[in-house]
Amino acid sequence: MNQQLFELAEHTNRSIFLTGKAGTGKTTFLNDFVRKTHKKHIVVAPTGIAAINAGGVTIHSMFGLPLRTFLPTTERIDGTYANNIADLMHHFKYRKDKIKLLREIEIIIIDEVSMLRADVLDMMDFSLRHVRRNQQKFGGVQMLFIGDLYQLPPVVRDENLLRQYYDSPFFFDSYALKELPLITLELTTVYRQKDEKFLEILNEIRDGEIRDIDFDALNERYIPDFEPTDEAYVYLTSHNRMADDINQKKLTALTGKSYSYKADIIGDFNENQYPNDETIELKTGAQIMFIRNDASQEKKYFNGKLAEVIDLTEKEITVLIDGDPEPYTLKKEIWEQKRYTLKPDKTIEEEILGSFRQFPVRLAWAVTIHKSQGLTFDRLIIDAGKSFAAGQVYVALSRCRTLEGIVLKSRITPDVIFANRTVSRFQDETHANHRVQEILNAEKYDYSIEKIIQKLHCPWILPALNSWHKTAVASRVADTEKAQFLYSAIKPETENLTAIFEKFEKIIRQKTHKFVSGEEEWSAVEDKAKGAVNFFFTAISAKIFQPLLSFYAETKGVKGAKQYNEDFRVFLDDLEDYLKDLKTLRLLDTALFDKNNEVEITTKVAKVPSHILTFQLFEEGKTIPEIARERGLVPETIYGHLAKFASQGLLDLDRVIAREKMEAFRQEFENGTGHDNLNSWKQALPLPFEFYEIRILLNHYTFLKEKNETV
Repeated sequence: MNQQLFELAEHTNRSIFLTGKAGTGKTTFLNDFVRKTHKKHIVVAPTGIAAINAGGVTIHSMFGLPLRTFLPTTERIDGTYANNIADLMHHFKYRKDKIKLLREIEIIIIDEVSMLRADVLDMMDFSLRHVRRNQQKFGGVQMLFIGDLYQLPPVVRDENLLRQYYDSPFFFDSYALKELPLITLELTTVYRQKDEKFLEILNEIRDGEIRDIDFDALNERYIPDFEPTDEAYVYLTSHNRMADDINQKKLTALTGKSYSYKADIIGDFNENQYPNDETIELKTGAQIMFIRNDASQEKKYFNGKLAEVIDLTEKEITVLIDGDPEPYTLKKEIWEQKRYTLKPDKTIEEEILGSFRQFPVRLAWAVTIHKSQGLTFDRLIIDAGKSFAAGQVYVALSRCRTLEGIVLKSRITPDVIFANRTVSRFQDETHANHRVQEILNAEKYDYSIEKIIQKLHCPWILPALNSWHKTAVASRVADTEKAQFLYSAIKPETENLTAIFEKFEKIIRQKTHKFVSGEEEWSAVEDKAKGAVNFFFTAISAKIFQPLLSFYAETKGVKGAKQYNEDFRVFLDDLEDYLKDLKTLRLLDTALFDKNNEVEITTKVAKVPSHILTFQLFEEGKTIPEIARERGLVPETIYGHLAKFASQGLLDLDRVIAREKMEAFRQEFENGTGHDNLNSWKQALPLPFEFYEIRILLNHYTFLKEKNETV
């Protein structure tokens, strides 16, 4: 199932809700997918802690969403309580780098989706459609939702307000999903519990099937006066205050010195997203639990594993891990606050904003149901009384590996079991475990080919070229004659490439259809795609991109050319993106670009030195005053530029200095007396000279002298 699921997410554009009972491996799949996928992706979650644990960012920070409830209407509403569509749009004025990032994303993974409100998902949809300029749902981005809807539900401040527009607060009742062919895939192998009887009871509680629940077997674990002795138990509570009170009382009751361990916080790390207490207080004998899996080779602990503190110093914590005879010295773990950025090669990377370094443990005589999410315990004490909200009985019981490991402080009765028919109806209607292979076979080949066609699509180049040509010939800064010549050379190439692309599009679709019907091998499709990718890359790079880039280099940095260059740069950037996309194209798991065709693709051109721009204009026959006006410089600066070329023997002196002055200077130079500075030259010369004239002539005759001496 996991391999099919990976292929479905990787090789189709189908949006998926991945669910499963507690302990079925949803988080494992998420980590594996992120590690193996070639798709440009981000991981987001509804809350800060969920985002940190998933290795991603919060939905609100990623999309700049307001915290108030969103109501999908254009009608005027009280902004104190909610936002409407108009209120939402000004939140989408993203920076240029954020816009580029959001336009590159191919799949968005949302973890802990049970806590995601429908209106927040709709805000995401509006954001993506707006910034990607694509009115498909989520701007055409594939969505992978991960979570268990029978666990922690969305937190809703004003249910009456939300109910006016939404059937329920769950993500699947968002307007964005009403037109999306979302499928539900359920992981069914439970790795946490092995006891079939216990699993049966958990499933019946989860489904709210009160008549089928074996309450007698469940309530055999009802031991109201139970107090743990030798073995370590965790008291599971419904509220933070209850858990904190129990932990503090137990800690205070221990004799011995109290030690405090403060977290090392570096950079930007939101306090609301701290994965553990900033300061941990411990004593010898304290019961603690790990809140993270051991990432080392030792694998000494996992998320929820209990331990007892057996020795403390100012800097070290030594514990005895439950079930392990050997003491273990704790090491601090690092959690990272991230944001996503787009690299120059158009890959998405995680930028570390800050880190939180702390021992991965907390006091564990008691823990809340919310903080137990994703944890596994061997022994639990549960009071499933009236304080438990809907669905929390299932969450609490499913934290434990076995029924025998549970002690109930109050009986579990039918009135604390809640059937969520909305959730079960949604999952029944979209359930597709039995159709995975069918969907994969029907969609993966078309999806892969459509992606190739989309990335190779080049007819957009001709109108962009026409637009540049129109701007260039009307420009005062570009060489219009050269621009016309360049356009005349590139336009036929562009028209030819468009015709070749249209022919390729028909052929590749035909070959794919023949493969699906068994008339042709997939290798024929692959070979055609490889040939096309390398042909278009080489042709467009050599015949369009590079010639235009060379022309752009001539006006880059020229005064008065800013707007022209900015418009030209947009065209070049689009060509650069097109070519870079071709280099990363894959057909299913096969890379298509031949590394032998590798050339650097960048619009970064070295700024042409100012003196060279001056000399180019001089060589075109323009006078010194004309060059000065065009370049926005004083004539003395222009002469200074030309003096550099006089030192190389490249300057036509007759166009710059009068013949009689040249002769007078030559005679003084050949006398061999020499002068230390320009003032000395000026005083020695028989005619009135400007300093720039002296500099040019001195450079020129010095060059000739050195040349003759070399010869």
